Amino acid sequence: MFPETSLTQTRNSKPVRFSFEQQAPERLTHYLFRYPAKFHPPVARRLIEQFTSPQDLILDPFCGSGTLLVEALPLGRRVIGVDFDPVAAFVAHVKVLPISTRQLRTSAEKLFAVLPYFERPDKDYQRLMFEDLTDAEFRAEVQSQNLSIPPIPNMFHWFRRYVAVDLAVLRREIVKLHVPSTHRKFLKLCYASILRNSSNADPVPVSGLEVTSHMLQREKKGRRINPYSMLKFAVTRALEDWESFERRAGQNRRLATVKQGNATQIRRYVRKPVDVVITSPPYHNAVDYYRRHTLEMYWLDLVDDHHERLALRPHYIGRNRVPKSDTVYLNAKLTSALALDWERKIAHLDEQRARDFTHYVSSMTKCLTGLAALLPRHHRAIFVVGQNSWNGHEIPTVDLFTEMAASEFRLIDQYWYPIKNRYMTYSRHNN
Repeated sequence: MFPETSLTQTRNSKPVRFSFEQQAPERLTHYLFRYPAKFHPPVARRLIEQFTSPQDLILDPFCGSGTLLVEALPLGRRVIGVDFDPVAAFVAHVKVLPISTRQLRTSAEKLFAVLPYFERPDKDYQRLMFEDLTDAEFRAEVQSQNLSIPPIPNMFHWFRRYVAVDLAVLRREIVKLHVPSTHRKFLKLCYASILRNSSNADPVPVSGLEVTSHMLQREKKGRRINPYSMLKFAVTRALEDWESFERRAGQNRRLATVKQGNATQIRRYVRKPVDVVITSPPYHNAVDYYRRHTLEMYWLDLVDDHHERLALRPHYIGRNRVPKSDTVYLNAKLTSALALDWERKIAHLDEQRARDFTHYVSSMTKCLTGLAALLPRHHRAIFVVGQNSWNGHEIPTVDLFTEMAASEFRLIDQYWYPIKNRYMTYSRHNN
């Protein structure tokens, strides 16, 4: 799309198939943290190659875990990533830090050297496959080791008591380690990557956070959870990936900036014009990142308490259960005929889902207006979107985006490509 003051739209009569390399991409730092519904790296790379030139400044206002940033740096592009979710912003920030692998290995060895003093004997982990600490034993271990346990609501629904103790020790030792702050961030990201698998929550479903029947069956059969060995493995694997990224991107890693911010107010975080926008925006009622990242928010100290976390929720775009009192919803003025039509259809059966839809369209329209102000005339914005459905009916997302952007952009081309999502192995009621 081009920024345009006219409402006129021009487009190719038929969408063109988008071609990109199908082979497995280099790992780089893409897999340091498991992130649902992430930008497909080969698509991100091909978009950068096709629509930008070296030294161009790219903006991704919904950068998620930083896939586009990681792909942009080896290609010599400057890039700014923005995401409101604090876990996403942290992950993206760490994945592009310009740190020497050799120096990181030294810091990792320092951590590895102290962990054996705190790790439980192997026979204890074997026994704890079918048991857990009692409340009294848990309190005694926390007190004797002077541990800080984050105030996660319903903590022992999500973690066994002995696992919570082990995770608290690991967090304490990472924080007190005498290493550069950037190295500590790398180690904390590796730590974050084991939290889901250390918990009782199912790591696979992308819909949010839940203890599924699959996980209950695993518990029944006995689960061996040793956060110490999990962290060592995560750090060792991450260092290998880090080395490949350092080799590919080199000093270009200094060309990336990541900010936590609300894309509806993008000009607060990006003050200068950019050459191109490339992004995969959030979908309406898809992945609930607010809920999905609950455990990581607390263990990484990104929120201090439940109230602080609750304050984040109204700012997520695409979220569900928008209340009637929501400011964005109350001030929403939908101008797209397609959006108004779908709002009526949904409201006829489900007023709550209609509010969610209105909140999403209003928020995305604000984002598009802000992005247009950052792009010089005739510079491109590329949006990677997919169709989603409601009540068995497919919402025409591409056409909806076209209408939402009509006052600020002119549609030039539309591409399509097929992709199989191998991450979402459980079906959902709304597909």
